[in-house]
Amino acid sequence: MKNSKKSRILKQLAAISLAVILIFSFASCGKNKEGNNSKYKVVPSDKKVAILVAPEAQYPEDYRAAAELAKEYPDKVVVNEYADSRILKPGDAEIITLSKTVAADEEIGAIVYARATQFTAYAINAAKEINPDIVTVCIEPEESIDKISELSDLVLCADWSAAASDIVAAAKEQGAKYFVVFSINRHIGDNPLISAENAAIEKACKEQGLTYVYDSAVDPIYSTGISGAQKYIKESVARLYSNSKIEGSDVALFSTDSSVQSTLVEVANEKGLIYVCPSFPTAYNGIGEVYEIAAPDKTADVDAYIKSAKEAVGADAQGKARISLYKFPLASSLLKTAVYGAFEILSGTATAENLAERVSEIAAYSADSKNFAISVYDDAHANSFKAYCPGFEKIK
Repeated sequence: MKNSKKSRILKQLAAISLAVILIFSFASCGKNKEGNNSKYKVVPSDKKVAILVAPEAQYPEDYRAAAELAKEYPDKVVVNEYADSRILKPGDAEIITLSKTVAADEEIGAIVYARATQFTAYAINAAKEINPDIVTVCIEPEESIDKISELSDLVLCADWSAAASDIVAAAKEQGAKYFVVFSINRHIGDNPLISAENAAIEKACKEQGLTYVYDSAVDPIYSTGISGAQKYIKESVARLYSNSKIEGSDVALFSTDSSVQSTLVEVANEKGLIYVCPSFPTAYNGIGEVYEIAAPDKTADVDAYIKSAKEAVGADAQGKARISLYKFPLASSLLKTAVYGAFEILSGTATAENLAERVSEIAAYSADSKNFAISVYDDAHANSFKAYCPGFEKIK
């Protein structure tokens, strides 16, 4: 894709046959590297790949996985941390400033946005003004996927149709009768990916017999900041009870806003409610912000983290919440796929014509699970892929 125009790339990608798309849409593509004869081998490109990542406090799985990749490929992967995107400051957002700096480095050929938070579209445009040939890969865009997929060479995100069904099922298993979704206008109104997430949760609730409740919450980028968004959640739960929108304790709490996950856990602990999953399926957000849980040596070792989480949560005699954790390292797997995919795009191994095939093979290797599945996002976003691996475990 290097030295090609974006419009040409998208036209070529859109030409991928429906048969190929269907193959990758319905196949469970994961293979265990050690047990199922995966022949994929990571071959770094001549140029380096820069990972831009949010602080560990914002997205711990992404942050730790990026550090591990940099350690594994010290001469080919560099990591730059930008300031918490939920805290606005005067001037350009740091993700934009860092993109310019990285693009100006002649040794770097690609930028991977480990979480494509707000301002990523501006960041990509700014980088391409400096280096038109810079390859960009985005994971779970917070801005419109329409815009991000047009600007990027590759986009990876959670398959929210599959994830929503899994999340609601986990809540139901914990006894949920109500499923409350808190979201913000910036998410629902501006991003088809997040609005689709919300619609998938509502559909899953209907199919599984849970009462779906939606609440428009406070955006943390407003003047009240993160504390204002967290305060709203506490007040809103009380209001939902007083207005008879929810009853009893069989209530699951969910939000598309990463800044309020600890608040959801705290409210669930206080009222004996249910907490299953943060805004993106990961074990590391949410309860990890409330409890001191030992991080495993390898981020992908979620089983070790869950063991520590059970000990930490179990020791809390006052906490009344019913808690489940997602037990697959989806963020880590997508980040590996993004970096290895960037290697292949830079070296010319992955092209517009074979992108679906290459991404599927790379992702299967990175995920290392028979239950992992990846597919083209849809016909309109042929360079974008959705992926998921089912699985939740009760913590308490």
